[in-house]
Amino acid sequence: MPISLSLNSELRPATTSGEQAVSAIAKLHDFLAEQAQATDQEGRFARESVDSLAEAGVFAATVPADLGGFGVERLHDLTVITARIARADASVAVAYYMHIALAWYFARVVRFGADNEPGYLPRREWLEAIGDRRMLLCSAVAERGADYWNLATTATASYNGWVVNGRKILASLSPAATHFYCRLKAERGEGHHLASAMIPADTPGVHVEDDWQGLGLRGSGSGSVVFSECVVPDGSLLVRGPWGKRDPSMLEGRAVSGMGLNGVYLGLAEAARDHALRTLTKPAANGRPRTVSSAGTKTAIAEMEIALTAARGTLSTALQDFDAYLLLNKPQVLTDDMARGMMKECQSVSLVVERAATAVIDHAMRLTGGSSYQARHPLARAYRDVRAAAFMPPYSPPEEAIDFIADTTLTE
Repeated sequence: MPISLSLNSELRPATTSGEQAVSAIAKLHDFLAEQAQATDQEGRFARESVDSLAEAGVFAATVPADLGGFGVERLHDLTVITARIARADASVAVAYYMHIALAWYFARVVRFGADNEPGYLPRREWLEAIGDRRMLLCSAVAERGADYWNLATTATASYNGWVVNGRKILASLSPAATHFYCRLKAERGEGHHLASAMIPADTPGVHVEDDWQGLGLRGSGSGSVVFSECVVPDGSLLVRGPWGKRDPSMLEGRAVSGMGLNGVYLGLAEAARDHALRTLTKPAANGRPRTVSSAGTKTAIAEMEIALTAARGTLSTALQDFDAYLLLNKPQVLTDDMARGMMKECQSVSLVVERAATAVIDHAMRLTGGSSYQARHPLARAYRDVRAAAFMPPYSPPEEAIDFIADTTLTE
């Protein structure tokens, strides 16, 4: 009997729940791609695309099936889902991932029973709300000129809970978010601590600026959110650790979220490659068949395939490594050395994917020709969108990632 062997290195869902989510996205691909052109040109948030994915249940993909979701548990599948969205619209993929990474983490906490431990936030209730399509999450962490450990946004203890003040930037999905999951400094008396808080969008004092003016990812809604004298009850804030200290135990969550974000840039590269190959099979503007026999053309095609294979293989192996640990262990129980190792792998893989995606899009533009330099062209948009990879968390500016990889290697 002949052996069936797939020679395509494309990442595919590893579970039925992942396949269900990918299938839902496939049905919306053409609509998402059409909207991507309009929202990029107009520089506005891709609300219609977000609404369509939410209605299809994709924003609830990681919620257990009995709570209204698909039950996706593997980070591998979550990354594939994100990549499939990015093939149509990278802006929406970024906005989606900033929500779904939190939802995935909440589901993991609940799955291991950690939600019932003292001090934990009501994550099962949040999962139920996401499954009921009542909750869209915005990760509101980044601040101008401040790193993760020294944020300027404060939560000051008061008689009725906490009073939050501050400004967050790069808050993807913020125009549609129902809740903001924030990192901030909790101040109570003389004590200062790093804390997390869930703040409903309709809380008095919450203002979404919707002021995103990025070079790319123009439909992601990555603008500013201002919190002015917002009152948050005690049950919505969790003290996480000492203020201003780089706690290695927190690297796990940041590494996991950073690893899955690579799906955005892999999907961008895959779409660019496909566009270039379709162009090569179409007649030229003068009606003559295009020639693909030149050494330059063949070299560019081969280089795209090589870069994609490297990115897919590296990312797939890392996701298998991560899932082997994540599926068996509850959050934040690994040693500091293991946490650093996860972050090192995340940063190394992210750089491989970023460089591969940038190279693929460059080759795709050259193969497509001068039309791809027009602002409305999908490849021109991809060229701008992929540049965001260098500035994405968990480390920015980009040189900090290099420093972390080198320093961690030298201390191993």
